Amino acid sequence: MVRLCTTFLIPWCSKKIVVIQQAHLDNGYNKSYNEENGIKRGGREMSKDIVFCGGGNMAENIIKGLLYKKVVLPENVTVNELLPARCEYLSKTYGITAVTNADDAIKRAGLVIIAVNPLQVPPVTKVLNPLINEKTIVLSIAAGIPIKTLENQLGSDRKIVRVVPNTLIQAGSGYSAVCMNGCCDDQDKSLITHVLDALGQIMYLKEDLFNSFSGFSNVGPLWLYKMVEALTDAGVYVGFSRTDARNMVIKNMLGTAVVLEETGEHPAVKVDQMTSPGGVSIEALKVLQQGNFSSALMNSVIAGIDKANSIE
Repeated sequence: MVRLCTTFLIPWCSKKIVVIQQAHLDNGYNKSYNEENGIKRGGREMSKDIVFCGGGNMAENIIKGLLYKKVVLPENVTVNELLPARCEYLSKTYGITAVTNADDAIKRAGLVIIAVNPLQVPPVTKVLNPLINEKTIVLSIAAGIPIKTLENQLGSDRKIVRVVPNTLIQAGSGYSAVCMNGCCDDQDKSLITHVLDALGQIMYLKEDLFNSFSGFSNVGPLWLYKMVEALTDAGVYVGFSRTDARNMVIKNMLGTAVVLEETGEHPAVKVDQMTSPGGVSIEALKVLQQGNFSSALMNSVIAGIDKANSIE
C-alpha cells in the first residue's frame, strides 16, 4: 500500500501549457481546457492526473507551491493517506480530498511522484509496477536513489525522472536539479518544467552532479542563515535592537542579491567599488580576510558534498 498519493489536473503539452500560463495571468483557468477528458500528444492520449506517493514535508510543500501558483486547483487534488489524522489535516488545510486507496488514481495518472524516505522506495515501486504503463512519467524526489535503481525496480522502458527539490519552495526562489532517463522526450521535459516552475527555478544536470548540487545548492541557505545570525548579533553588540539589526541585515542581503542578478557583475567588482582607500569598508574587509572567511566557506561546501557522496 502506498502511504500517500495525491492526484492533480494539469496541462500535458507545450501548447496547453502556454494557455494555462496565460490563464494564470488572468487569475483563472481556461474552462474549455479543463472540461476536456484528455489531450492528444504525438497520437497518444495522455492522462492529466498526478499522483504523489508519500506525504511528508517536501511533498506538502510541493502541493502548496502548485496550488499557490494555480498549476492545479484544490478540487483536482486527491490524497491517499494511511494515517487518518494526516488525511484530515491535508483535507482541511488545502481543501483537497483525502482517501485511503490510490490504486485507481495511479492507473489513471500521467505523472507519479515518489516522495518517500529512501528506505521506503522499494515497497513503493513494488506497488507502482503493475499499475503504471509506458506512458506514465515516474518522478522521484527520494534522496540518494539514482535513476538506474528505479529502472531496475520499475523497468528500463519506463519514463523516469530524478529531482533534487528546491529547499526554498516557500519563497518560490531557488533551484531544483532535474535529470531524465532516455525514455523521456521533449514533451515530457515540457511537462516536468511546467510543474517544477511552480516551485522556483530549474537546472537540468547530469546525474553525477546531484550530490554536488545537494551539498552546494540545497545546503546554501544554511550559510546565509548563519550569516544573518552572526551579523544580527554584531548589530546588537554595537548598540542596535535585535529587531533593527535583523531588518537591516535582511534588506542588505536582499538588495545585494538583486544588484548581482540585475547587473551580472562579479561580486569582486562590487567589493572593489565599496572599499575606498583608508575607509571603513576596507578595514572591515581586512579583518574578514584575517579570519579566513572564504576558505571556511569553501571547506564547509566540500565537507557537505563529501557527506552527500558517502550516503549514496
